[in-house]
Amino acid sequence: MFFDPDGSEVDWIVGYGPPPEDFQKQIDKVLEGVGTYKSLAAKAAADPQSVEANFRLAEKWEDRYDQAKAAELYKKVIALDPNGAAGTTDYGRGDAKTKVSYTQMAEFNLGSNAMSARPPDVAPYLAFVKKYPDSQIVKDAYGRVSSFYGRQGAKTEATKFFEDYTKRFPNDAQAYSGWVTRIIFDKEPLDNKSIELAQKAISLSQGRAAMGAWQNLGRLYILKGDKDRAVEAADKMMAIAAAPPAKGEEVPAMRMVGGMGAGAPGAAQIYMDAGRPEKALAAYGPDYVKRNEKSGPMLTRYVQFWSQQGTNLDSALGAAKKVTELSPAAYSSFVSLATVYQKMKNYEEALKAAEKALSLAPAQPPQLKESIQKTIDAIKAAAAEKK
Repeated sequence: MFFDPDGSEVDWIVGYGPPPEDFQKQIDKVLEGVGTYKSLAAKAAADPQSVEANFRLAEKWEDRYDQAKAAELYKKVIALDPNGAAGTTDYGRGDAKTKVSYTQMAEFNLGSNAMSARPPDVAPYLAFVKKYPDSQIVKDAYGRVSSFYGRQGAKTEATKFFEDYTKRFPNDAQAYSGWVTRIIFDKEPLDNKSIELAQKAISLSQGRAAMGAWQNLGRLYILKGDKDRAVEAADKMMAIAAAPPAKGEEVPAMRMVGGMGAGAPGAAQIYMDAGRPEKALAAYGPDYVKRNEKSGPMLTRYVQFWSQQGTNLDSALGAAKKVTELSPAAYSSFVSLATVYQKMKNYEEALKAAEKALSLAPAQPPQLKESIQKTIDAIKAAAAEKK
């Protein structure tokens, strides 16, 4: 937060992104008064009809997660310039960057806000994709609606949406993967078309992005009862994960930790479902912990996976203890530790870990402490029953 000497807000920066020099540049712009909340608010007050000033001010409030204030200003932008003739803003990054009108971007952002509401509302995005011609921004709107229909909404609505999505963007792997994800969620229809959709997604995917498509194919085969083909799909995932990145392929640093961080959990689940625990351990067992011993998030996911499976618990316990060493002040670290001890029926240690988690958990939102307290109550009940 930046304030004037009189205490009035000048600007804010939410979050930090390296390198530090770039962050310093953001601070310098604030000190120079470039694009600050204060300067934009003053411009909007001096010229209430300025589409640009109102749009930029809306973005400021969006950065601060105040969607109500942002929405009010986005609606004003649309009312001031319904045809989108007052100017453009950048959307996207790098080669994918494109120019869109303030109005179109305002409608897109309102759709995004509606999707993040509880319950989410896809109607604004569905109206958006019908209103505008094909473009990167429309494609991204389809992608976000796809995430919703992957696990929510009526099956008939989802099917209609994915039929439209794949027809409009026939070369987009995400369109087919989203549809397959919904089929897996519904556990039907498990026909040849579902396999064809999964294979189409694989054919359109490149590099490590193909791992998710192969995982979907493996999960489909598990549902169909074809365990051998499911294992083949998981093997393909691991082969892709183990291969070096293709030239020019961008791979998030976290996914490169240990070499096979991205595909191992998904492949291991398929192996377990196919009755091949030895392959699951080879892909996602103690060796994985050694390769990723400094990554708390990856170890936490490892702990959660094997706790759910109810096996390989000694290794999961070691990983959980490592997580508490890496993040000793994080309540979630001790939740994971309590979970493993509970699975091992070591209720004394499980209770200690859960109580530690409760002491570290923040008071807000209250659901955090309430959830941990329920875990404590369950541990105590299990311990009493054991006696």
